Amino acid sequence: MNVIGIDAGGTLTKIVYEEKGRRHFKTFYSDDHIEIQKCLKFLAPNHFLYLTGGKAENWRKSFPRAHIVDEFQAVYKGTEMLLKKERQELKQYILINIGTGTSFFRVDEKGCERLLGSGLGGGTILGLGSILTGLSDYFNLVSLSTKGKREKVDLLVGDIYEKGDSPIPDHLTASNFGKGTMSLEKADLMRALTNMIAETIILLASHAAKQYQMNTFVFVGSALEANTAFKEDLTQFQDMLSYTAVFPDMGSYAGSLGAYQIGMEGQDSQNRQ
Repeated sequence: MNVIGIDAGGTLTKIVYEEKGRRHFKTFYSDDHIEIQKCLKFLAPNHFLYLTGGKAENWRKSFPRAHIVDEFQAVYKGTEMLLKKERQELKQYILINIGTGTSFFRVDEKGCERLLGSGLGGGTILGLGSILTGLSDYFNLVSLSTKGKREKVDLLVGDIYEKGDSPIPDHLTASNFGKGTMSLEKADLMRALTNMIAETIILLASHAAKQYQMNTFVFVGSALEANTAFKEDLTQFQDMLSYTAVFPDMGSYAGSLGAYQIGMEGQDSQNRQ
Protein backbone atom coordinates (compact mmCIF):
# COMPACT_ATOMS: atom_id res chain seq x y z
CA MET A 1 0.00 0.00 0.00
CA ASN A 2 1.66 3.22 -1.20
CA VAL A 3 0.51 6.64 -0.05
CA ILE A 4 1.85 10.15 -0.64
CA GLY A 5 1.08 12.85 1.93
CA ILE A 6 1.26 16.37 0.51
CA ASP A 7 1.06 19.65 2.42
CA ALA A 8 0.57 22.27 -0.29
CA GLY A 9 1.18 25.54 1.55
CA GLY A 10 1.28 29.10 0.32
CA THR A 11 5.08 29.29 0.43
CA LEU A 12 6.43 25.72 0.59
CA THR A 13 5.05 22.34 -0.44
CA LYS A 14 6.10 19.31 1.62
CA ILE A 15 5.81 15.71 0.40
CA VAL A 16 6.09 12.49 2.43
CA TYR A 17 6.02 8.97 0.98
CA GLU A 18 7.48 5.55 1.62
CA GLU A 19 9.42 3.48 -0.86
CA LYS A 20 11.25 0.19 -0.29
CA GLY A 21 10.65 0.40 3.43
CA ARG A 22 12.10 3.88 3.75
CA ARG A 23 10.17 7.10 4.37
CA HIS A 24 11.15 10.06 2.17
CA PHE A 25 10.68 13.80 2.84
CA LYS A 26 10.85 16.42 0.09
CA THR A 27 10.44 20.20 0.03
CA PHE A 28 9.55 22.42 -2.94
CA TYR A 29 8.66 26.07 -3.39
CA SER A 30 4.90 26.09 -3.93
CA ASP A 31 5.21 28.18 -7.09
CA ASP A 32 7.64 25.66 -8.61
CA HIS A 33 4.79 23.83 -10.34
CA ILE A 34 6.95 22.05 -12.90
CA GLU A 35 9.20 20.33 -10.35
CA ILE A 36 6.29 19.38 -8.09
CA GLN A 37 4.35 17.95 -11.01
CA LYS A 38 7.38 15.96 -12.19
CA CYS A 39 7.74 14.44 -8.74
CA LEU A 40 4.05 13.61 -8.34
CA LYS A 41 3.65 12.21 -11.86
CA PHE A 42 6.64 9.97 -11.28
CA LEU A 43 5.15 8.64 -8.02
CA ALA A 44 1.42 8.80 -8.80
CA PRO A 45 1.06 5.58 -10.84
CA ASN A 46 2.00 3.53 -7.78
CA HIS A 47 0.73 5.76 -4.97
CA PHE A 48 -2.50 7.19 -3.58
CA LEU A 49 -2.33 10.97 -3.10
CA TYR A 50 -3.61 12.62 0.09
CA LEU A 51 -3.51 16.41 -0.07
CA THR A 52 -3.79 19.08 2.60
CA GLY A 53 -2.99 22.80 2.83
CA GLY A 54 -4.24 25.95 1.15
CA LYS A 55 -3.22 24.92 -2.37
CA ALA A 56 -4.45 21.32 -2.14
CA GLU A 57 -7.39 21.90 -4.48
CA ASN A 58 -5.03 23.21 -7.17
CA TRP A 59 -3.23 19.87 -7.30
CA ARG A 60 -6.43 17.85 -7.31
CA LYS A 61 -7.17 19.40 -10.70
CA SER A 62 -4.10 17.60 -12.04
CA PHE A 63 -4.78 14.43 -10.03
CA PRO A 64 -8.61 14.04 -9.86
CA ARG A 65 -8.43 10.83 -7.80
CA ALA A 66 -6.45 12.53 -5.03
CA HIS A 67 -8.07 12.84 -1.60
CA ILE A 68 -8.33 16.14 0.30
CA VAL A 69 -7.50 15.96 4.01
CA ASP A 70 -8.56 18.53 6.63
CA GLU A 71 -5.49 20.70 7.24
CA PHE A 72 -5.89 21.08 10.99
CA GLN A 73 -6.42 17.38 11.55
CA ALA A 74 -3.37 16.61 9.40
CA VAL A 75 -1.15 18.93 11.44
CA TYR A 76 -2.43 17.49 14.72
CA LYS A 77 -2.07 13.89 13.56
CA GLY A 78 1.45 14.52 12.23
CA THR A 79 2.54 16.28 15.41
CA GLU A 80 1.29 13.43 17.58
CA MET A 81 3.27 10.99 15.42
CA LEU A 82 6.45 13.04 15.78
CA LEU A 83 6.06 13.36 19.54
CA LYS A 84 5.41 9.65 19.88
CA LYS A 85 8.52 8.84 17.85
CA GLU A 86 10.57 10.98 20.25
CA ARG A 87 8.80 9.37 23.23
CA GLN A 88 7.44 12.68 24.45
CA GLU A 89 4.21 11.90 26.25
CA LEU A 90 2.42 15.24 26.41
CA LYS A 91 -1.15 15.07 27.66
CA GLN A 92 -1.90 18.71 26.96
CA TYR A 93 -0.14 21.50 25.11
CA ILE A 94 -0.56 24.51 22.86
CA LEU A 95 0.24 23.44 19.30
CA ILE A 96 1.65 26.24 17.16
CA ASN A 97 1.82 25.58 13.42
CA ILE A 98 3.95 28.21 11.69
CA GLY A 99 3.51 27.96 7.97
CA THR A 100 2.74 30.86 5.64
CA GLY A 101 0.75 32.23 8.58
CA THR A 102 0.37 30.81 12.08
CA SER A 103 -2.40 28.74 13.69
CA PHE A 104 -2.76 28.02 17.40
CA PHE A 105 -4.44 24.88 18.77
CA ARG A 106 -5.33 23.49 22.16
CA VAL A 107 -4.47 19.80 22.48
CA ASP A 108 -5.62 17.66 25.40
CA GLU A 109 -7.10 14.24 26.12
CA LYS A 110 -10.23 15.19 24.14
CA GLY A 111 -8.34 15.96 20.95
CA CYS A 112 -7.43 19.15 19.11
CA GLU A 113 -9.24 22.49 18.85
CA ARG A 114 -8.10 25.50 16.81
CA LEU A 115 -8.08 28.63 18.96
CA LEU A 116 -6.89 31.47 16.75
CA GLY A 117 -4.57 32.43 13.94
CA SER A 118 -2.18 35.17 12.86
CA GLY A 119 -1.09 36.44 9.46
CA LEU A 120 2.52 36.50 10.66
CA GLY A 121 4.62 33.51 9.64
CA GLY A 122 6.82 32.17 6.89
CA GLY A 123 4.99 34.24 4.29
CA THR A 124 5.98 37.36 6.24
CA ILE A 125 9.61 36.28 6.34
CA LEU A 126 9.56 35.84 2.56
CA GLY A 127 7.40 38.83 1.61
CA LEU A 128 8.57 41.53 4.00
CA GLY A 129 12.07 40.07 4.01
CA SER A 130 12.23 40.51 0.24
CA ILE A 131 11.10 44.13 0.55
CA LEU A 132 13.70 44.86 3.22
CA THR A 133 16.66 43.13 1.57
CA GLY A 134 15.91 42.80 -2.14
CA LEU A 135 16.44 39.02 -1.87
CA SER A 136 13.71 36.62 -2.96
CA ASP A 137 14.94 33.16 -1.93
CA TYR A 138 13.33 32.02 1.31
CA PHE A 139 16.24 29.96 2.59
CA ASN A 140 18.74 32.73 1.79
CA LEU A 141 16.66 35.08 3.93
CA VAL A 142 16.53 32.53 6.75
CA SER A 143 20.29 32.04 6.60
CA LEU A 144 20.86 35.78 6.59
CA SER A 145 18.91 36.25 9.83
CA THR A 146 21.36 34.03 11.75
CA LYS A 147 24.15 36.52 11.00
CA GLY A 148 22.30 39.64 12.14
CA LYS A 149 21.89 41.54 15.40
CA ARG A 150 18.41 42.82 16.11
CA GLU A 151 19.64 45.36 18.69
CA LYS A 152 21.00 47.41 15.78
CA VAL A 153 17.46 47.73 14.44
CA ASP A 154 15.09 47.41 17.42
CA LEU A 155 14.76 50.07 20.10
CA LEU A 156 15.28 48.20 23.37
CA VAL A 157 14.05 49.09 26.83
CA GLY A 158 17.66 49.67 27.84
CA ASP A 159 18.01 52.28 25.10
CA ILE A 160 15.28 54.34 26.74
CA TYR A 161 16.27 53.79 30.38
CA GLU A 162 19.92 54.68 29.94
CA LYS A 163 20.65 54.91 33.66
CA GLY A 164 19.60 51.33 34.31
CA ASP A 165 16.46 52.14 36.29
CA SER A 166 14.11 50.25 33.97
CA PRO A 167 11.05 48.58 35.56
CA ILE A 168 11.46 45.63 33.12
CA PRO A 169 14.55 43.86 31.70
CA ASP A 170 16.71 46.05 29.46
CA HIS A 171 16.89 43.51 26.62
CA LEU A 172 13.15 43.58 25.94
CA THR A 173 11.85 45.33 22.84
CA ALA A 174 10.45 48.82 23.33
CA SER A 175 9.79 49.30 19.62
CA ASN A 176 10.33 46.86 16.76
CA PHE A 177 12.44 48.54 14.05
CA GLY A 178 12.60 51.63 16.28
CA LYS A 179 16.17 52.40 15.18
CA GLY A 180 15.36 52.00 11.49
CA THR A 181 17.53 53.96 9.05
CA MET A 182 18.39 53.49 5.39
CA SER A 183 21.95 52.39 6.26
CA LEU A 184 21.08 49.21 8.18
CA GLU A 185 22.65 45.88 7.19
CA LYS A 186 20.43 43.27 5.54
CA ALA A 187 21.33 40.61 8.10
CA ASP A 188 20.34 42.91 10.98
CA LEU A 189 17.03 43.72 9.31
CA MET A 190 16.26 40.03 8.86
CA ARG A 191 17.07 39.21 12.49
CA ALA A 192 14.82 42.05 13.65
CA LEU A 193 12.03 40.77 11.39
CA THR A 194 12.43 37.21 12.65
CA ASN A 195 12.35 38.42 16.23
CA MET A 196 9.24 40.57 15.67
CA ILE A 197 7.34 37.58 14.30
CA ALA A 198 8.55 35.35 17.15
CA GLU A 199 7.61 37.89 19.82
CA THR A 200 4.08 38.19 18.45
CA ILE A 201 3.63 34.43 18.24
CA ILE A 202 4.78 33.94 21.83
CA LEU A 203 2.50 36.68 23.14
CA LEU A 204 -0.52 35.12 21.38
CA ALA A 205 0.41 31.63 22.56
CA SER A 206 0.88 32.85 26.13
CA HIS A 207 -2.61 34.35 26.25
CA ALA A 208 -4.07 31.07 25.01
CA ALA A 209 -1.97 29.05 27.44
CA LYS A 210 -3.06 31.18 30.38
CA GLN A 211 -6.72 30.74 29.46
CA TYR A 212 -6.40 26.94 29.40
CA GLN A 213 -3.73 26.63 32.11
CA MET A 214 -1.11 25.05 29.87
CA ASN A 215 2.62 25.68 29.87
CA THR A 216 3.98 23.60 26.99
CA PHE A 217 4.26 25.03 23.47
CA VAL A 218 4.87 22.57 20.62
CA PHE A 219 6.15 24.29 17.47
CA VAL A 220 5.78 22.76 14.01
CA GLY A 221 5.47 24.09 10.47
CA SER A 222 7.52 24.82 7.38
CA ALA A 223 8.74 28.22 8.61
CA LEU A 224 10.93 26.42 11.16
CA GLU A 225 12.94 24.43 8.61
CA ALA A 226 16.66 25.30 8.90
CA ASN A 227 15.62 28.45 10.78
CA THR A 228 17.82 28.45 13.89
CA ALA A 229 17.37 32.18 14.52
CA PHE A 230 13.61 31.78 14.58
CA LYS A 231 13.83 28.91 17.07
CA GLU A 232 16.14 30.95 19.30
CA ASP A 233 13.73 33.86 19.30
CA LEU A 234 10.76 31.61 20.07
CA THR A 235 12.51 30.33 23.20
CA GLN A 236 13.75 33.65 24.57
CA PHE A 237 10.85 34.25 26.99
CA GLN A 238 10.68 30.79 28.60
CA ASP A 239 11.84 31.99 32.02
CA MET A 240 9.79 35.15 32.01
CA LEU A 241 6.53 33.62 30.76
CA SER A 242 7.02 30.13 32.25
CA TYR A 243 6.56 27.95 29.19
CA THR A 244 8.48 25.02 27.78
CA ALA A 245 9.25 25.11 24.05
CA VAL A 246 9.24 21.81 22.17
CA PHE A 247 10.49 21.51 18.57
CA PRO A 248 9.90 17.95 17.29
CA ASP A 249 12.48 16.76 14.81
CA MET A 250 11.04 17.06 11.26
CA GLY A 251 8.30 19.30 12.63
CA SER A 252 8.21 21.20 9.35
CA TYR A 253 6.61 18.07 7.84
CA ALA A 254 3.81 17.72 10.42
CA GLY A 255 1.06 18.51 7.89
CA SER A 256 2.30 16.24 5.12
CA LEU A 257 3.11 13.47 7.59
CA GLY A 258 -0.39 13.72 9.04
CA ALA A 259 -1.90 13.57 5.54
CA TYR A 260 0.25 10.54 4.84
CA GLN A 261 -0.92 8.77 8.00
CA ILE A 262 -4.58 9.60 7.35
CA GLY A 263 -4.09 8.16 3.87
CA MET A 264 -2.54 4.98 5.24
CA GLU A 265 -5.44 4.53 7.65
CA GLY A 266 -7.96 5.24 4.89
CA GLN A 267 -6.46 2.72 2.50
CA ASP A 268 -6.19 0.13 5.23
CA SER A 269 -9.88 0.62 6.06
CA GLN A 270 -10.87 0.20 2.41
CA ASN A 271 -8.81 -2.97 2.06
CA ARG A 272 -10.60 -4.50 5.03
CA GLN A 273 -14.06 -3.91 3.58
